[in-house]
Amino acid sequence: MRPILAIALAAMPTFLSGLEQSIMSTAAATIARQMGSEAELAWILAAFFIAASVATPIYGRLSDHFGPMRVLIFAILTFAGGSVLATQAGSFHVLVIARFIQGIGGGGLISLPQAFLSQTIAPRERAAYQGYLVAVAFAANTFGPLVGGILIDSYGWQSIFVLQVPLAVIAACLLGYTPKKAVESSASIKIRFDWLGALFLMLAVASLLMLTQTLSRNTSTSTADIWAAIFAIALASLILVEFKVADPLLPLSLLRGPIVWRCGVIVFLYGFLFTGLSSYVPLLLRKYYELSPKEIGLMMMPLLGAVGVGSIITGQMVRRSGYTMVFPTIGLIAVAAILSAFTLALKHLTAWETALWMGINGLFMGSTLGVVQVAVQIGAPAGMIGRATAFVQLSRTIGASLGAGLGGLIYFRAEQLVNQGGPAAVTAAERGQVVHVSQFSTLPFVLLFCFFAAVALIAALTARSCRVPKIT
Repeated sequence: MRPILAIALAAMPTFLSGLEQSIMSTAAATIARQMGSEAELAWILAAFFIAASVATPIYGRLSDHFGPMRVLIFAILTFAGGSVLATQAGSFHVLVIARFIQGIGGGGLISLPQAFLSQTIAPRERAAYQGYLVAVAFAANTFGPLVGGILIDSYGWQSIFVLQVPLAVIAACLLGYTPKKAVESSASIKIRFDWLGALFLMLAVASLLMLTQTLSRNTSTSTADIWAAIFAIALASLILVEFKVADPLLPLSLLRGPIVWRCGVIVFLYGFLFTGLSSYVPLLLRKYYELSPKEIGLMMMPLLGAVGVGSIITGQMVRRSGYTMVFPTIGLIAVAAILSAFTLALKHLTAWETALWMGINGLFMGSTLGVVQVAVQIGAPAGMIGRATAFVQLSRTIGASLGAGLGGLIYFRAEQLVNQGGPAAVTAAERGQVVHVSQFSTLPFVLLFCFFAAVALIAALTARSCRVPKIT
């Protein structure tokens, strides 16, 4: 298969997944309010997240047996079925079920295109095309909130899901007409499904999500302790089961390879960092610069768009040089330095200067995801590339969940302790009201961004220790 055709086929589901996630992250609150279920807002996002997290390693496993093409078509059609059900949802509970079905399909929309490229493109060329996929995903993230806002204002929240259906059907049809010889298949192999592993994985992901939601809402620590205990028990049970079953959902033998587990750590920290920034930079723009939602969306475009540009540039550099992990090492060190310097300059920056600073930061953040995907496919055992790719995506998802929760914990605790705006300003900030810049302290944000800088530095050191052979 020609590389240009391969990237075109892989880009469609990747764009669909990025568009869905970015639209729903901003539209969920509006949907919950219009359905009269604001107290249950978290479940609109959680239903998709839990299903996708459990489905991701399942798709990786099926991909290794049947080839990523067939499994990807099934994932896309499942996603489309959930979208159709969501358009007809007359109650909140039906919508949550629809989101769960979407998540079952959505778990394959990111990892499977990566596995598909690993079968069709040579390793050295693959880095450049992985960069294109990352750019596609972040392009969808950049424009998704704007598209979602226009659709909701003009046609109602159901139009978001209506848009997803034809896009999914077109993507499935294009993949269905692809020459079958382009995909290797091992369909004759029998699969014994690890139901117990899937159950404990779902319980671990659900409890982790509730833990991070509890931390980000700044509620009682006793509730957080309960969810943390459930997560620890579920995780320990999952590890025990995966050691004992003959054909595990998450083969722990993958972690014996130093490249695979280090790539998992890097992507975990990257997901933590990116979600933290994309969650709390808007908070900074709203509280400190007093911007409207439309202005905040505009100011976030440099950060989101620059990540895609950086991934394309890095992919071309890998293709020309054959080196891999040196680029995320340098890029993440630069991210740590930029965020550290940003905390020192914050009080003197305008909103546009902040957006520009975040754009430069995003350019260096683009050095990571595409390269790590290539590295993990090089380091994965033969016949387990799909599962290794899924493991990395699962690591990123879990890191993203923790990034929002722990970031909220640090910010709100710091705001309580060191905010210099006085009781009135603190109360207004806690209620979500705009606080004038003269009343608002930047110190909570300084502490938060210093923490994110430390995360970037740890990720850089992990990348530095990951010894991936030069691609020839």
